[in-house]
Amino acid sequence: MNKNLNYKKYPLKINLTIWYMVILFLVLIFFSSILYFYLESQLSEEVKSILEIEMQQLKSEINETGLNSDYLLNSVDRENLTTFVYNSQGKLMNKNLESEFIQDIITEVNKKNNFFKIIEYNNQKWAVLSSTVNSAPDQDFTQNYHINLVYSFAREQKMLDNLILILLIMIPLTLILASGGGYFLASRALKAIDLISVTAAKISQSNLSQRIKINKGREDEIGRLVKTLNSLLDRLENSFYRQKQFNADVSHELKTPISVIKAQIEEAIDSEKKLTSDQKNILLTIKKQIEQMNQLVSQMLLLAKVDGKNIKPDKEEFDLNVVVDAVIEEMNNLASEKNISIKKEIREGQEFRMKADLSLITQLLLNLIDNALKYSKDSGKIKIILTKLDGFYRLNIIDNGIGIAEEDLDDIFKRFYRVDKSRSREYGGTGLGLSICSWIVKIHGGEINIKSSLKKGSNFEILLPEE
Repeated sequence: MNKNLNYKKYPLKINLTIWYMVILFLVLIFFSSILYFYLESQLSEEVKSILEIEMQQLKSEINETGLNSDYLLNSVDRENLTTFVYNSQGKLMNKNLESEFIQDIITEVNKKNNFFKIIEYNNQKWAVLSSTVNSAPDQDFTQNYHINLVYSFAREQKMLDNLILILLIMIPLTLILASGGGYFLASRALKAIDLISVTAAKISQSNLSQRIKINKGREDEIGRLVKTLNSLLDRLENSFYRQKQFNADVSHELKTPISVIKAQIEEAIDSEKKLTSDQKNILLTIKKQIEQMNQLVSQMLLLAKVDGKNIKPDKEEFDLNVVVDAVIEEMNNLASEKNISIKKEIREGQEFRMKADLSLITQLLLNLIDNALKYSKDSGKIKIILTKLDGFYRLNIIDNGIGIAEEDLDDIFKRFYRVDKSRSREYGGTGLGLSICSWIVKIHGGEINIKSSLKKGSNFEILLPEE
């Protein structure tokens, strides 16, 4: 048995039902015990009253007539009641009733006056009332007698046993019915909580229009909670909308001046005017920074479109192998600057026809290969492996660069996340490329994963459906 059983892992309605049953069980046991002992006490008092009345009648007859009556000496006055009379020497006057039973029960109370007790003998309870009486006090000679009335408690005990049987049947039955009712009520009460959870799961930064639906007339705690959450969602939606609009506006406004500055710098570098070495280096540095800024603005514009609505890929049929070759050719110029080789591995004779958004798939490949180039060492190697699977294409982009620490792997697809910010600036990283890659793969119904080790390199694995 697990000693560390965690009840928190179970649904709240089950926990509430269990606690309700436990409390109800304890309450039923408590009141059942009170009922049992109260009834037992009342029955004992009733038997005692019966014996006291009978004892008073016997005393009256003995006082008047003595013990000459066969009725008294051999009395079994009523069902379950027997009379035992002893003289002053302790001798039993009812000879026909003398038995071991008498000795065992009567011995304890024989010499006590006005004594009542319930005694258990042979798994049966007996009520005994003991008292002393004088016979014929108006005569010259009187004698003391000791009378014991013994009453079988069997009928009353049967009533108590029947009560226990009824309780043993009714308590589990009550618990079963109550648990069903409790579960139903808990489920109904928590239905709104389930609705909140389902609605909250549908809400994302690109879909903040969802609201929790509930009866407008509901004014209890759940109703107030839902109204508060809906009000919070209204404020969040407005805030996100203003933020996205601001990013889109700023990115759009920056695009034109950046393009103008870049064109002017390229013209100055390519002009026939003589530039000193320092001036040319300054212009080249400015050009590099402008290109990075232009890349960042382009990515921010794309993300603004992504956040603004649910974009569906504009699918067309093309050969993925041809696209990979085109991207490799485009990136070879950058690779040659660091003396990095880009090689493709593919099984001959296989076709890689797929239906997808060509521009987005091209952007995906450019981002991943650019990322591999930035973080690969000089004279490094980048390997692109294209494999055909059942209904999918697997694309592996492997480098032998600096690698990524294990604790950072879960975060690299988040926006603006950079493992080493100083080195990312050095390599021109914006922290958006991998986030865009993840989005492109997901809207095509694929998967993207990474395996990486520090100082050994990284392996990006992408699965894309054929259609």
